[in-house]
Amino acid sequence: MRRQWLFATVASTALVLTGCSPDALDSGDSADNVTAISTSLSPPAAADAPLLKTADSPLGTIAVDGEGMTVYVYNPDEENSQAGSCDEACLRYWPAVTSATDSPIVEGIDAVISTVDGPEGSFQITVNGKPVYRYLDDKVPGDMLGQSVGSLWWMIDAAGNPVFKTE
Repeated sequence: MRRQWLFATVASTALVLTGCSPDALDSGDSADNVTAISTSLSPPAAADAPLLKTADSPLGTIAVDGEGMTVYVYNPDEENSQAGSCDEACLRYWPAVTSATDSPIVEGIDAVISTVDGPEGSFQITVNGKPVYRYLDDKVPGDMLGQSVGSLWWMIDAAGNPVFKTE
């Protein structure tokens, strides 16, 4: 019993420290199913479809992926580094927004767009030098459940700046 309590405490602390949400585990998934979650939720897009665009939200105009899902930046990621700092465990809850090419198409975003090496041989899109991610608990366009999680995750506006407001 004591070992189970210790394990639960350590696991919870690890999730909080990485900015990941333990709520994602409440879906009834076994540990094996959770590890099978893809680290990239961005669906394949048509060759000329934008992979990032803007949408209106209660917090102003924000960046979303090609499917209209809110995108976020992670505070610990360093600008213009060669990779994001969200590790494999983190990517289970915060999948990278990826592109098949190093020249992603964007629409309505007035920021520096680039890429870094992403998961599984893809290119992770960066905005103003910071990699962007989706949040696993955002299920439909307009969801913003990842905003300010752990005070580490932030939506970005049309200029690529973090939105530090909350509802």
